[in-house]
Amino acid sequence: MKKLVILTVSFLILFAQFVFSQNILENKYDVKQYILDLQISNSSTVISGNVIINANVTSTSLDTFVVDLIDTIVVGQTYMVVDSVFINGVSNTFQHHNDLIFIPMATAIPQNQTFSAQIYYHGNGTANSQTNYNGISKYNYTGKIHTFTFSEPTWSKVWWPCKQDLKDKADSVTFYITTNATNKSGSNGILKSTESLPGGKVKYKWVSKYPTDFYLISFTVGPLTEYITYAPLPGGTDSVLLQNLLFPSSSYYQTHLKAINKTKQLLYLFSELIGTYPFKDEKYGYCVVGSQLGAMEHQTMCTIGYQAMDTTSTMYGVNTYYVWYVAHELGHQWFGNYVTCSKWNYIWLSEGFASYMEYVALQNLESQTKADYWIQEAHNEIILVPGGSVYVPDSLVADENNVFDYILEYKKGPSILHIMRYEINNDSLFFAVLKNYLSTYAYSVASADDFKQIAESTTGINFSDYFNQWYYGEGYPIFNVNWNQNNDTLTITSNQTTSTAITTLFKTHFDLKINYVTGDTIIRLFQGSNNETYKIYFPEPVTSIEFDPHFWLLQSNSITTGIEKNNIFSSFEVFPNPAKDKITIKLKQGIKLNNTIISIFDIQGQLLLQQAIKLEKTEININGLTNGVYILKLNSNDKTEVTKFVKE
Repeated sequence: MKKLVILTVSFLILFAQFVFSQNILENKYDVKQYILDLQISNSSTVISGNVIINANVTSTSLDTFVVDLIDTIVVGQTYMVVDSVFINGVSNTFQHHNDLIFIPMATAIPQNQTFSAQIYYHGNGTANSQTNYNGISKYNYTGKIHTFTFSEPTWSKVWWPCKQDLKDKADSVTFYITTNATNKSGSNGILKSTESLPGGKVKYKWVSKYPTDFYLISFTVGPLTEYITYAPLPGGTDSVLLQNLLFPSSSYYQTHLKAINKTKQLLYLFSELIGTYPFKDEKYGYCVVGSQLGAMEHQTMCTIGYQAMDTTSTMYGVNTYYVWYVAHELGHQWFGNYVTCSKWNYIWLSEGFASYMEYVALQNLESQTKADYWIQEAHNEIILVPGGSVYVPDSLVADENNVFDYILEYKKGPSILHIMRYEINNDSLFFAVLKNYLSTYAYSVASADDFKQIAESTTGINFSDYFNQWYYGEGYPIFNVNWNQNNDTLTITSNQTTSTAITTLFKTHFDLKINYVTGDTIIRLFQGSNNETYKIYFPEPVTSIEFDPHFWLLQSNSITTGIEKNNIFSSFEVFPNPAKDKITIKLKQGIKLNNTIISIFDIQGQLLLQQAIKLEKTEININGLTNGVYILKLNSNDKTEVTKFVKE
């Protein structure tokens, strides 16, 4: 989850420089371990220290080591200065410009050999508009000053030297944080030790043994209070440490405790549905910070705003339900952290999937009504913006607004995953797709095509049309449905247009709820061309039809009802139809007049009038009925037939 802010032109230029000008020399090595050892204050965004990068040469040889670190973004405000560099413990020359550190090797390092680069540096990593407010932020909340980091997508380099390549996860991360002894710290992995130092300082050692992408490494430092509990996992023999940094003096403190308890349920649910929590041997938890909203899925320890950490929705009003932040960030631990998109073009695999876990959480832990509200609100927002693709093409990826487009990635992204679930039409199989995807690319990266192949091999369904129209395509379908019923044949025509000229047809199933006098049923049809006609045997008199009653599809629709002017059945006919003040019932030859009763019902099935038929042609006064559609039922001995008529 990213904070939504307005980007400046200078930011877009900087982001474009990274995407398209990342030095090819960085592709010559594979990061094995990051060791960060930093002096961090809770009251300042100025830091100092060193970072060790242990790596392995992957090219024929490595004669220049290159790593990302800003030099100056805003003069005197956001900058980093490299003090010295060591390669394998030996001091080395370097150059620092264009947000890169260039370190020439005295002797080239051969392929498959490991080496260690240690960089000492200092500077001010403050977040600002030029970095989309990524970097180090400082807040005063409830009188407690604290600092924390946001780095997605490419702003880790604002505060520490690293290789900003999604495909190169570090095998492990160690983070030493030295700060005032009055502060607590939060970071990735397990807190291995807390060492008291002279001068009222303390040194925390955080260690993670799980592969970690650069933008998921973080810290929070401040006079916060630690709250620890445990979350049981399916099977009853294992649990996850929940380690949290909170503000007990906050008016939202009880809300935060409720959210932590809800997280226990979420951890259990998600582990059941998509596989065991992938970092169970370390922890999960929250660093609550002084920003009102916003959150970031830092691996094993989410950073979250004090109002965002709410699973009660009481502070937001009746129609808003904010379990979604907590469910979303936890969902990211699987989708984004466990399996990371291989390029920012495929951010759907992270934001879209994590957003869908919000729906899954509401559906399973709250109610289908709340889940329906969530998906309908998503559809309503998408329909207001008819164009745009969930896939981010190379031509647009340099603009972070496109990568983290709220409508396309956070709303349409989960909506089209919901459509895949509908097309699979088997929840066990749908969640098997997610499980297989996660286990196949565990602790690594994947593309949208990788996910497509897993979906197809798991289900046996060809998803080419699905991806071409819903993922790579633009817009949504618009259905114009007309129906009429003649005797026992229900005829439905569907004319599909679309919201853009880019995607002119969405080949898809759709559901219709058929309402009749004594009940209702759902039928599923498939539209493979823009105009389709379906004839369905349906002996019950249809009173109305509803399109997509369970909110599966992203679509817009209109339904037109057809009423025959002459509904002629084998036993009788009714005319005129529509009628104003009376209708005439005419029995066919051969129908016995004894025990023949005509009944009129409204469309809810309530009996309004009943009359014995004594003649072959009988008039019935309908002046007492309001305008609308009515059901007429004939009972003659053992024969029953029904039809509709309209009072106008």
